Amino acid sequence: MITPVLLSGGVGSRLWPISTPEYPKQLLRISGDESLLQAAARRVMGMEETSPPVMITSRSLGRRMIEHLEEIGCAPAAVLTEPVGRNTAPAAMAAALWADPDDLLLGLPTDQLIAEVEAFRAAVREGVPAAQQGELVIFGIRPTHPHPGLGYMEVGPGPGIQPVRRFVEKPDVETARHMVELGSYLWNGGMFLARAGVLAETISRLLPGVAEQVGKAFSGARRPGDGTLELGSCFAQAPSVSVAKGLWERTSRVLAVRMDAGWSDIGSWKALGEALGRDALGNVVSGAAVVEAAKGVQVHSQGAKTAVVGVSDVVVAVANGRVLVASREMWEQAGETIERLESLF
Repeated sequence: MITPVLLSGGVGSRLWPISTPEYPKQLLRISGDESLLQAAARRVMGMEETSPPVMITSRSLGRRMIEHLEEIGCAPAAVLTEPVGRNTAPAAMAAALWADPDDLLLGLPTDQLIAEVEAFRAAVREGVPAAQQGELVIFGIRPTHPHPGLGYMEVGPGPGIQPVRRFVEKPDVETARHMVELGSYLWNGGMFLARAGVLAETISRLLPGVAEQVGKAFSGARRPGDGTLELGSCFAQAPSVSVAKGLWERTSRVLAVRMDAGWSDIGSWKALGEALGRDALGNVVSGAAVVEAAKGVQVHSQGAKTAVVGVSDVVVAVANGRVLVASREMWEQAGETIERLESLF
């Protein structure tokens, strides 16, 4: 059986203010009535090969995440909560310690959109034999355009599962364009499949600090009575590192499965706009909003009536008692301004 690992500790800060630490991106109902978390869980619930998932999230969000899963009839096998987010490598180590060594763990970020569910499931099944034999398997997405905000992997030219030749993390636009034109590069979708024992051994070898502190945190875990397992305070001492940087780029062999499943990381306003669909003037309107005499505008309004008139190439987001207005040139560089605002009020 495959045990899905729902990685739900991220914040999605690039979509502030509709995504905040109190209400992160994976809880947003971007496409239809289901949240991204619910959609991620349902994709694996429909597979005969999968057992109930284990979820890893923040301590403050554990109960809310469980409620989202309960809405769709998903009862997780465990919910491990972190005292502080330390990226995906420590989360993967926690899942590996929770599982039996021979369990197949399917690591899944829960803040992504995948349109073609059966294609996703087929890719997972393609990776199972190699993972059962002790290989580290990751899933690569065929790029549709140059995206400088994602990690890329170079794979062999043949069909089927292929060794990864090298990784390129967040290249500049021209480099990304060249890699897309070559056709031998895939986006790293952040998903992985491996036996728990192999994953734990790899982390212990390459990231001993992560293995040590997460091991202590797991030994010191407690059950507060809300359906979660709280990892101990030592978890905060683990180095903050992703599985991509800490493991895949440093190990001698990683295999990649191509996944053509309508994937998007919804990691920017541009990606969100593409997922929702633009009108003939390039506008995207979501929520209680009206747009007039505008072009290339994205408006996302939650809980407030919003009018946008006579402007072009801006994003306007109203949610959670916060408002963002930014030009197309600056909406991806608003992080420092947002941090300053949050620290002032």
